[in-house]
Amino acid sequence: MVRAMFRLAVAAAVACAACSQTENDRPATLQYITEAILQPNCAQDVCHSSYAKTKGYVFDTVAAARESLRPIVNTDEPDSSLLYTVLIRQIKRMPYDAPLPQKDIDLILRWIEGSARGDLGIP
Repeated sequence: MVRAMFRLAVAAAVACAACSQTENDRPATLQYITEAILQPNCAQDVCHSSYAKTKGYVFDTVAAARESLRPIVNTDEPDSSLLYTVLIRQIKRMPYDAPLPQKDIDLILRWIEGSARGDLGIP
């Protein structure tokens, strides 16, 4: 009984620490966003992988993501970037099976506003 209560207390402490995290100090770079967000959430075999290439977008490598993101990222008007709008819209939101956490969406927007132009080679 004591062991079970201890485990519950530890789990609650870990959950509280994760919930209270407000800083999004992850790097807003193409490499990080591709490897930490796009690959695991979008580059599955039936979606935006080198195999399926749904809508012509491929996010399973940084090089492929760079090519795919150039036409759908608008660094002049980040809020109107297709990449950003498909993540926040209510109808046909991406990914279909589960929306990205808001923290990931915020990081992607921060990347578009900041280093996307250089990362994508946009003049």
